[in-house]
Amino acid sequence: MQITKLEYQKKDPSRVNVHVDGKFAVGLDLNDVVRLGLYVNKEISQQELDSILGDSDFGKKLNSALNFLSFRPRSEFEIRQFFRRKKITDIEEVVEKLKKLNQINDDEFAKWFIDQRNTFKPKGSRALAMELRRLGIKEKVENTLSEVTLAKKALAKYHGSKDKLKIQRFLASRGFDWETIENVIQ
Repeated sequence: MQITKLEYQKKDPSRVNVHVDGKFAVGLDLNDVVRLGLYVNKEISQQELDSILGDSDFGKKLNSALNFLSFRPRSEFEIRQFFRRKKITDIEEVVEKLKKLNQINDDEFAKWFIDQRNTFKPKGSRALAMELRRLGIKEKVENTLSEVTLAKKALAKYHGSKDKLKIQRFLASRGFDWETIENVIQ
């Protein structure tokens, strides 16, 4: 078998279409073409072609996951859900690679998530635990700030409001327990 043509892809010039014996074989990242030393008229075996196809598939999955992670940190569960939605299978190798690169770390993700919630949209530990469970984190939520402090921070929106029932409903909707709500109102 012989590589007969290498051409840049029209939609993504960082990828190259590789043609073997006049037929399209695989699309590869430009860096992979250089790394593998592929060129027109190069003789390759079926085993080498299969290896290239495997590398291409893994690279696509890894790049897709890294792009998904580029927006914000994610839990392992979210990554698996992402691949499931895209109907991509055989992702164990990609997940392991992401763990080795420290792109997936559920403990760090939980700390980051709690910090973000405490900073931008304070919630009680029950609500945080429920959100984290939805994101695939099953450990108990250890809040770094006290419930009362978070409730007061969440209540800043209603500064000066005298409507006790409205304040109670707001804090309850944010996952604070009744004892904390009463302490804040007092």
